[in-house]
Amino acid sequence: MQAMNRWKAGERAEDRMSRERMAHLLAERVPHTSLPHPFYNDPEFFRLDMQAIFESRWVFAGLACEIRKPGAFFTFEIGETSVIVCRDREMTVRAFFNSCRHRGSLVLDQPCGRRTTFVCPYHHWSYDPAGQLVRAPNLDPAVDKAKLGLRPVHVREIAGLIYVCLAEDAPDIAPLVAALGPAAAPHRLGEGKVVHTITLREQGNWKLVMENARECDHCQAGHPELMNTLLIFDFADPWNDPYITEFWRRCEASGLPSVTRDGADFRVGRMPFKAGNLSITMDGKPAVSRRLADWPDQDIGSLRFTHYPSMFGHIHADYAIVVQMLPRSAGETIVTCKWVVHAEAVEGTDYDLERLVEVWRATNDQDRQLVERNQRGVRSVGYRPGPYAEASEHGVWTFVEWYARTMQGFAEAVSHPAAAE
Repeated sequence: MQAMNRWKAGERAEDRMSRERMAHLLAERVPHTSLPHPFYNDPEFFRLDMQAIFESRWVFAGLACEIRKPGAFFTFEIGETSVIVCRDREMTVRAFFNSCRHRGSLVLDQPCGRRTTFVCPYHHWSYDPAGQLVRAPNLDPAVDKAKLGLRPVHVREIAGLIYVCLAEDAPDIAPLVAALGPAAAPHRLGEGKVVHTITLREQGNWKLVMENARECDHCQAGHPELMNTLLIFDFADPWNDPYITEFWRRCEASGLPSVTRDGADFRVGRMPFKAGNLSITMDGKPAVSRRLADWPDQDIGSLRFTHYPSMFGHIHADYAIVVQMLPRSAGETIVTCKWVVHAEAVEGTDYDLERLVEVWRATNDQDRQLVERNQRGVRSVGYRPGPYAEASEHGVWTFVEWYARTMQGFAEAVSHPAAAE
């Protein structure tokens, strides 16, 4: 709705033509096939993606354990929009547009840190961590400073995972909270610590990055390290796999939420490893002796979760990885992977960092190469959409159909605003 209102306020002729072209291509598209060429390549289609999805829906921001103390913050970018995520003095997680209310300058340049006040370096307007303007040199005394605080951004913490929404009216996040909250809570991510981060600039459209993450048809050949422990299963129907259902029965009986739950824009579920493995490491043995979750049984597999459009994660008994995917252009996506361990785990005593990160580091780089190869292929004038395999590519299928519905709804709402309202 917010994206639609922005379009109604004043639409360029180029925007209207791109939107109408997108709507036509979506209407003509064969279901359960990959998207036509412009969806992966056209800068104008990318603008529509940003408007309809990344500026209008919930996006993964980071981890609560990254801002443990009052005044702690991190910044990140959704397209051209910089966002501050911080804790105020009462330890409430807050988010703001990183734009000074004076003349719009970035208030914080640093990716993370801790401040008692956030001071804009341009003219030194200063804000407290709750976003209130506390100092504005040379401001007319008649101007009400209370009306000039940093503009807030919707923010929600779910079991240590922080999501934000740039829209004025955020869509309902309750289904994700209901599924992910109880499943992730036993792992206490909010009390952990990030011990390693890698950032990749992948030369690929964000949808190709997500598509690659939503299937494992490529894993046997593409991820030899990961496949030491990872179980391949029927993505479309894990509920009828005896090995998985017995694992779920055992976990649920011990009080650990596990059964896979699907939502319109997410999947959350706990999956077993190959028999005899306890973590995603080269040998399947735990990488961290101080477990992330205080759970009596160490054989609890991997809590896997995906939320469109921007993230996926795996939480094991001993550590977690969380992957964020943020588009920069039609052909570039920033992929950030963070490793989380118990807050009191000591490197060199409780874990060896190289052993902890080696599998997922290799996997992330292998995925980068796959995405970039895919992107080069879909740039070809000879590219035509192809069909997805119903079982092994079910995750890609569901993501692309979600994307198509979302963009079709956006295009129709803009074309017929009275009906949408």
